[in-house]
Amino acid sequence: MQSTLRFIDQKKISLILLVFSDLLFFYFSFLIAYTVRNSIGEGIQPIEVYLPAVPVSFGILLVVFYLFGLYDQKIRVKGFTEIYTASKAILMTAVLLMAGAYLYKYDYSRGFILIFTASTLMLLNTGRFLIRSIRKALIKKGVGVMKVLIIGAGKPGRKLAGQIKKYQNFGYKIVGFLDDHVKNGKSNIKLLGGTKSLIEIIKKKKIDIVFVSDPMMPHEKILEMMTDCQYVDVKFKLVSNLYEILSGTIDISEIEGIPAIDFKNKGKNLLYRITKRLMDFFVSLILLILFFPLWIIITVLIRLDSKGKALLKQDRSGKDGNVFKMYKFRTMDSNAKLYEKAPTNPNDPRITGIGKFLRKTSLDELPQLINILKGDMSLVGPRPEMPFIVKDYTKWQRKRLEVKPGLTGLWQILGRKDLPLHQNIEYDFYYLQNQSIFLDLVILMKTVWVIITGKGAF
Repeated sequence: MQSTLRFIDQKKISLILLVFSDLLFFYFSFLIAYTVRNSIGEGIQPIEVYLPAVPVSFGILLVVFYLFGLYDQKIRVKGFTEIYTASKAILMTAVLLMAGAYLYKYDYSRGFILIFTASTLMLLNTGRFLIRSIRKALIKKGVGVMKVLIIGAGKPGRKLAGQIKKYQNFGYKIVGFLDDHVKNGKSNIKLLGGTKSLIEIIKKKKIDIVFVSDPMMPHEKILEMMTDCQYVDVKFKLVSNLYEILSGTIDISEIEGIPAIDFKNKGKNLLYRITKRLMDFFVSLILLILFFPLWIIITVLIRLDSKGKALLKQDRSGKDGNVFKMYKFRTMDSNAKLYEKAPTNPNDPRITGIGKFLRKTSLDELPQLINILKGDMSLVGPRPEMPFIVKDYTKWQRKRLEVKPGLTGLWQILGRKDLPLHQNIEYDFYYLQNQSIFLDLVILMKTVWVIITGKGAF
């Protein structure tokens, strides 16, 4: 049964149960409030007058509960905290309902609203308490348990483990630690081996979540493990602020909200891909038309400055490693080799006089609008690399080939060419995980400013 539950989205089930419980007890609260108020004194209007307000009231309750984080399944709160938060949300809902009744001149009984609010406070919290109790009982029987593996058995890892253990009632069970340096000795930790055995341990122990909590671990090592974990049924969490873990400033009630990078494949929907392609096509077409006179001027200046063609065509690796011809204005001496690593400083002797200006302003990349129009590239994405460099990529570095290369990207606007390779690729990975049209637009707007200031370019 437990192995079957690994393939069920338990968060969605829990969310459905919470919404159903809130709906059910909300309706019971309405019936109780109407029955009690109608039996007191002169009575109130027929129930038909109140019924149309029920779905509207519940809709308001859902929105308020959502805004208060009561449907966020990433949040892990203690019972008292949930009751306190839910009570605040119910009172807020009551205030909104009374304000709405006043604005729209609905003459509802004030006594009914007070009784309704009191019964809602009691019943909705009772429903959530029952769900919490059922969940705890199932966890005790091993149903819904999330097995945790911590990489890093040093002080940060042990501190993280101590915080997670406080929330065992939420189903978190620490299976053990992996560490390449710490040895089993006096420390009371369960060391399962080194990081080389990561995938083996994940499969053998049926791990659900991997936390990396080692501040000294090299970036390359972390990214290799991320890539390996992509192909097994596990969440990979990288604790990004170890100081907060050590100082105890992280609110562990949001245990899955610990700053982390999750490298599970998300897969962008068809609408996003279509919208992105349409934006690429029309923006590149418009820019090509607008910059055509500048294209002519740059071509003439390059030819006057040095011998050789003004426009270069280079093989570059695109999506899925497919090679395409990338267009670019020549910025180096015509005797420079076509395929060699790019200059690492602005005083490289290979760069021509006009080439320095073109590279500083990024105008040398203007012809890549043709590649975008053709569909080989996108406006935003990882930079296209030369095949001889891609050939030596490690498994984690090849992840940047999962999308079309771009004219600009995160690392261009955050540091551009003054960043080392591994940091560039980390920015590419962030983009892969957070792709959206909004993010693309932000990157494009910031690119314009970076080009104007010339920050990090040469």
